Amino acid sequence: MAFEFIPFLSFALPTSFSPGPNNISSMAFSMSRGYVKTLPYILGIFSGTLVMMMVCAVLSYGLASLVPKLTLYLKYIGAAYIFYLAYKTMKLNIGSKAKVGVQPRFYDGAILQLVNPKAIFYGMTVYSTFFMVFLENKLYLVLSALGIATFTFIVVSVWALFGAIINKYLHHKTIKRSFTLLMTAGLVYAAIDILIS
Repeated sequence: MAFEFIPFLSFALPTSFSPGPNNISSMAFSMSRGYVKTLPYILGIFSGTLVMMMVCAVLSYGLASLVPKLTLYLKYIGAAYIFYLAYKTMKLNIGSKAKVGVQPRFYDGAILQLVNPKAIFYGMTVYSTFFMVFLENKLYLVLSALGIATFTFIVVSVWALFGAIINKYLHHKTIKRSFTLLMTAGLVYAAIDILIS
């Protein structure tokens, strides 16, 4: 079995760039605090993704029977945590020079990935479908997990930079507040989607 790059990209690109908890929350934080102050949160997402991909690779290799039980519990924990992120997003200070308010922290980003059932399904799909060829080689396994985490960092950074651009060029607080409410609604939708799927 050989690794097929194009089919993997056709799965990974739309899945990663679509609005989800990582992308929406990073954009909201960056819109309020700027990209540099959101970077710890994004690095948390990177670290959580790296750990989650390693776990998914191990599960794909020999413990796939545990996945349904694991995702059943994580479905509720993940949805609750995304609701919490929606609450934090709603409370963001949308002033152009926000000095107080919600902080984008490293561990919030890492926890988001570790309790996000969609991240687990993504990892299980990648390793059981596209990366099965890597499971026998520990070096390739680590490199593939690092590659996915790096790709996630880039995607989330694109969303965060877009938030920073919005903050820089949109000076009307009502418009910024509307964007924040839209992102809050997106997170609530993501949490509900996890609960009903």
